[in-house]
Amino acid sequence: MYRLMSRVLKAAGACRRIGRLSALLACVFIGHSPSVAGEWRALVIGIDAYQNVSPLKGAVNDAKDIADTLKAAGVRDLQTLYDAEATRDGVISAWQDLIERSAEDDVLVLSYAGHGAQETEWVKGSEADGLDEVFLLAGFDVSAPGNGERLRDDDLAAMLRAAGDRSVLVLADSCHSGTMTRSIDPRIVRLGTRLVGLPPFENDLLRSQPLHPMLQDKASDGDDLQELANVIYVGATVDGQVIPELMIAGEPRGALSWSFARGVEGRADLDRDGGISMEELTRFLKETVRVATEGRQTPSLTIGGGTRSAVLPRVQDNILARGNSALTISASTDVAMPVLNNLSRRHEGALKVIDAANADLFWDVEAGDVLTKFGDVVLRKKAGNADRFSEVVAKWLFLSELYALSRERQPVEGTLTPSVGHIPEGSPLRVGLTSDESGYMAVFALEADGTMRLLAPDKAADPLGKDTKLEADYPYVLNLRAALPFGADHIVLIRSRKPMPQLVGVLSAMEGRPLDPSLAPKLLSLIGKSADAVGITGVYTEPAG
Repeated sequence: MYRLMSRVLKAAGACRRIGRLSALLACVFIGHSPSVAGEWRALVIGIDAYQNVSPLKGAVNDAKDIADTLKAAGVRDLQTLYDAEATRDGVISAWQDLIERSAEDDVLVLSYAGHGAQETEWVKGSEADGLDEVFLLAGFDVSAPGNGERLRDDDLAAMLRAAGDRSVLVLADSCHSGTMTRSIDPRIVRLGTRLVGLPPFENDLLRSQPLHPMLQDKASDGDDLQELANVIYVGATVDGQVIPELMIAGEPRGALSWSFARGVEGRADLDRDGGISMEELTRFLKETVRVATEGRQTPSLTIGGGTRSAVLPRVQDNILARGNSALTISASTDVAMPVLNNLSRRHEGALKVIDAANADLFWDVEAGDVLTKFGDVVLRKKAGNADRFSEVVAKWLFLSELYALSRERQPVEGTLTPSVGHIPEGSPLRVGLTSDESGYMAVFALEADGTMRLLAPDKAADPLGKDTKLEADYPYVLNLRAALPFGADHIVLIRSRKPMPQLVGVLSAMEGRPLDPSLAPKLLSLIGKSADAVGITGVYTEPAG
């Protein structure tokens, strides 16, 4: 686990405010008053079946999920391009047709899930890093004529300028450069990443062929499409991170697309007023993607000045009541199957045994390690028997339910310093938890082996009880040091408008003990009754050297 280096502290530094929108919400979501807000229209692209570069597994799943969710939210004008349908001419022409069908007060959505890449900038000095960003289409090849099957960032900027003053939402679930925030253990077979490295083109078809007519009078090399005033740009990751495809709810997916679809289903409507503001979308996506990927991925979101008052449509059925998929487990040897099957029966409906190393939890019996599908070791050398593995499973089942609960509450932003790599034994680390509203709080940790620790309120460190309050927009900071047991620890902050003596009492009684599966539902119910906001931050540690 991590040990407190000192008492729990409140940051005395500058306020880290989540940007508040000053503009009044001028649009109403579709279905309430289309004559006032205009129509939402969408072009949704997903490519798995690349013909000449590594295929993907989850991009079409992403596109279909987004398309289905937008339709359920009331978007009537929606075109999809999957796999071979997604050609350069096909994408540009479909976008042109969408614009021609739309009115000035309509809102357009352009969603892309597939490979990203970078190439040397066409106009020297136009890019800070000297590279243009590229979306690769299904028929792309490094050689002509296939190298013409791509969209450069300047092409995309011209497409967005062609939309005139219409508000445009761009959702790009791909990456262009970078490295993994944490290395992936070789015992886990990852699905792949949405990144392709490109050599210099010897015969670039795009340089020799004329531009599509829609782009000819809109081309302007070097424009930053994320700074266009009418554009909301949502990227899968910040610069320098590579995004992996993941197994989410039993399917290969991209975390951004999955989170966006869940947001439109209603989870991003944090104030439950029937529409999703850009502030709500920002907060929801940042925390949902971070939590879904255990801190491996941080989305980027840029809101143009003219689109701040836009409000996304949302599904109006009781989406928050839908259930979640079972947690999957597997092991390195068939000898462990009786243990796995027994756990599956004990947690019937919540736990499923599969024959794959990329299960949600993979038990390396010989090494005594437990790993996640992300390639992280969540408990090192301490899972040498059935009891220890059962305690890890109990923790992650509880976390799975807590993650689902957190998506129904206001998010609490979590930050970890250092933010890259596994933190070695004895090294200091800092966890910051920031809420946009003040309130009472309780903070606890679930250690790598499932042991519960109450971190705040802490009578020994804070006899005056100051650490029961959380101040809006000021990070609550934990100064910690990495120590045994090594793996994945999770810090949880619960915020409430009222004091939570019952919850704090239960957490105090569980101090220093592994999480009891029979008590987990009661604890979740108590958290659900108490919490206005929930924040979860994972901390990954390893032995020194």
